[in-house]
Amino acid sequence: MTDKQFDDAFTAAGGWFILTQFEIIVDWKGEKSNLIDELYEKGFDKKRTGTTTRVSSIMRILENNRGKEALEIIRDSTNINRIHPEAKKIAEDIIKQRF
Repeated sequence: MTDKQFDDAFTAAGGWFILTQFEIIVDWKGEKSNLIDELYEKGFDKKRTGTTTRVSSIMRILENNRGKEALEIIRDSTNINRIHPEAKKIAEDIIKQRF
């Protein structure tokens, strides 16, 4: 995965979605379609295809061992932390637990 592909996947998934759904996706053992259904029901997207794109993007990031990098970007993001002040602590906690 090139840096451009990583950036595109990160943007497609969205930092807040990555952060809040990271552990669910990492720990998921079932069918991808069931995961998409479960996450779609949380209301992030108007259409299921949006959730499909997000999940596929995160999975590409994880398959290329760049999950920690994604969390570090979120942890250090001024924009995400302005909108979601709890984001930095959540990201730090996941990094400590998972990496």
